[in-house]
Amino acid sequence: MDEDNEERAAPPEPEPLPLWRNRDYTIWWSGVAVSKLGTSISTLAFPLLVLAVTGSTTAAGVVGTCVGVGVVAGLLPAGVAADRLPRRTLLIGASLVQLAAMCAVFWTVAAGQVRLPLISALALVQGLAAAVFGGAAAPVVKRLVPRSQLKTAFARVEARDFGAQMAGAPLGGILFALAHSAPFLVDALSFGAVALACVFLRTPLGPDVADRAAGRPPLHRDLGAGLAFIRGSAFLRYAVLWSALINLFFTGLGFMFIVSLREHGASPSEIGAAESIATACGLGGALAAGWVVRRVSGYRIVLAVSWMVPVGVGGVVLLASRPWLAALCLGASIVLVTPLNIVFASGMVTTVPDAVAARVLTSANMAAQSLGWLAPVLCGALADAFGVDFPLIAIAVGLALLALTNHLVPVVRQLGQAPDGGEEAESGTDPAPETVR
Repeated sequence: MDEDNEERAAPPEPEPLPLWRNRDYTIWWSGVAVSKLGTSISTLAFPLLVLAVTGSTTAAGVVGTCVGVGVVAGLLPAGVAADRLPRRTLLIGASLVQLAAMCAVFWTVAAGQVRLPLISALALVQGLAAAVFGGAAAPVVKRLVPRSQLKTAFARVEARDFGAQMAGAPLGGILFALAHSAPFLVDALSFGAVALACVFLRTPLGPDVADRAAGRPPLHRDLGAGLAFIRGSAFLRYAVLWSALINLFFTGLGFMFIVSLREHGASPSEIGAAESIATACGLGGALAAGWVVRRVSGYRIVLAVSWMVPVGVGGVVLLASRPWLAALCLGASIVLVTPLNIVFASGMVTTVPDAVAARVLTSANMAAQSLGWLAPVLCGALADAFGVDFPLIAIAVGLALLALTNHLVPVVRQLGQAPDGGEEAESGTDPAPETVR
């Protein structure tokens, strides 16, 4: 009886503060938002710069591919480093390297000495540093946000990223039209902003001293630990493979959208505005994501997105000479991307011990991005050989085949539930990790 009275008398756990009053989360969210804005600006400017200098779509694709190669090559070592070394130091160091690389691009362009090998090398450095930042950032939200608020934090991350893209695309076009070097200076400053944000965080970012002091396996085994975890689950194997193919097609689509509109006479400002329209559709989907995932099964969301994207790509091919209509077609194809991400986040990501979180999350990220680096240079070569419509048509066909496959693979039907059989909207699931820039 006394024990029952003690249990009844125990005070309830205090409610966590709203996210907007969570100092460290707000600083982290804001710093990364500025950084994402800078990346969105330079992402538009890079292909426009190389096209203006060389006139070659293949050359423009080489730069994007170098960034992708750097990211994919660096993710596994970055995950191991983030579980062995202080993550705050890695975040600040990676941001400063990216700042230096983008300053070098700025000075090169401002001096009128644009050389494709140099720009490509700087893009590779940028990708490697982005991988280090992504590896260290993967467990950060888990450190800053109470477990009960993780899904809300994830939704706000998605809205932040779409908002940065929506604002960055037109701003990048305007800055590029004013001066070809201006977008790269702005991106350099954005890396300084996120480095400062990391300095001002009070929460320990890990890994904890006990985890670092514990005996570690040999480095080669540590590198493969995350992939081994993924290989042990049929669901995760499918999810990573599907994500890799989707990233390949989406990376090619984003690159060819810029090239196609430019080929049909659109100005940099018009291209930026068109990208902003498409991104606004994605932002609308992000804002409605909670409502969608509560009312539509994950299986139906996957099938819907799978078929909407190839239809949207077909619309881009037909309407590339009308940037606003092409943008609406692209926007219609990505409007449900955020609900789709939530479906996979709920299905893929379970509670991972902090000591191995970076390795597992960066391994999944690396595997999902393992094909995307091919897209810019491959699409550029196809466009130079067969015209700008050919890569877009090939992307539409590939996406349609992938959509058809989703009807045939049994594991897709499990997307309405988490791997352990729980509901996909369980509050105990972690959000997806911060995406690599």
